[in-house]
This record gives sequence, C-alpha cells and structure tokens, in this order.
Amino acid sequence: MRLGNDMNWWVEKTSDEIYWPREGLSVLDPRQFRDIAERLGEYYAIGFQRTMFAKAFALFTAESEMDEGRLRLKIALRPGEDPGDKLFALPLFVDEEQSSYRELVDNLIELRVKLLNKTHHYTHAVDDLELEEELVAKLNDRYFNGSSLHCYDEINEILSWSPAEWDGSDEAGDKLRAVQEEDEEEDQG
Repeated sequence: MRLGNDMNWWVEKTSDEIYWPREGLSVLDPRQFRDIAERLGEYYAIGFQRTMFAKAFALFTAESEMDEGRLRLKIALRPGEDPGDKLFALPLFVDEEQSSYRELVDNLIELRVKLLNKTHHYTHAVDDLELEEELVAKLNDRYFNGSSLHCYDEINEILSWSPAEWDGSDEAGDKLRAVQEEDEEEDQG
C-alpha cells in the first residue's frame, strides 16, 4: 500500500484477485481503526453488532517498509500471533453490488438516524434518505473533482452527520460556544 497525498493509505497492488471499487481501495491505518472502533461504542445500545464491523474488514499488520510511503502488509491474526494495536483494515468488497463493507455503511446510516431521532427533538423525524442524499452529493463532488473517498472519511461523515436544521442549534454546541466566550472574556479582562 502507499501513503497518498491526503495522508491516507491506499492499496497499490495485491497478490490476490480482488474487486476494486471505482473510487479506489483504501485502508484504515491503526489510528483510524481504533478511532472508529471506539466511536462505535455509543451505537451498541441501539442495536449495532460488533460482528458487523469485524466482518466488513480484512485485518493486516505491516510486514515491511518497501520505501518511503509504501508498506507491504500481511494477514493478521494467524494462530498464535499477537498483532498488538498495529492493525490495518481493508474494506471487503465482493463486487459493486455486494460487500460486507457496504452492509456496514448501510447499517451505520440507519443507526445514526436512529440515534439522532432518539437523542434530539426535531420538528420532524430525520430519515435515512436525508443522510444518504448528502453522502451521495459529497461523493459526486469528489468524483468530479478527481478525488477518491477513503473509507475512514466515509464512516466519519456518517458518524458525525447531523441534519441541516440542527446545525448550530444543538445543546452541546451552545455549551461549547458559551465556554469559549467565557474564555475569551477572561483573556481580554
């Protein structure tokens, strides 16, 4: 794999025949993998299954550094092997229509909407279509700009998405702004 200009890891070449999505084959680095695994913690209470995340990725460890910005990976978790916390994760795709990774993304969209509707009071309930439309629009923008969507960015966009009517009016945001204003007043005074 190679480190891209976007500071994300991308598959450069494989020893196996695998399906490559049109936007390229991205890889979660160990930091990104841990971050997503931790952020999914709040979704277990509303039905997220840990096994869905595990089935969506093939896990690898770094075998060797080929040169600056390029690594050779090997399958992780062979019997008796302890990968520690240095796992790279490759999204699993069978073809354009079928993949464990796509199932994970669809499930995260449903659960994000469910979590937002459960924890916030909107004038109308948020639905999956709102989130999906925004994600498709961003994907189209990237496609026309010649950039690819990394799996970390895709999952992060889902887990941090909020409907437009909520932007800027959430309680946490209001509290954060109040604290920042107090800090600014203290700095000036």
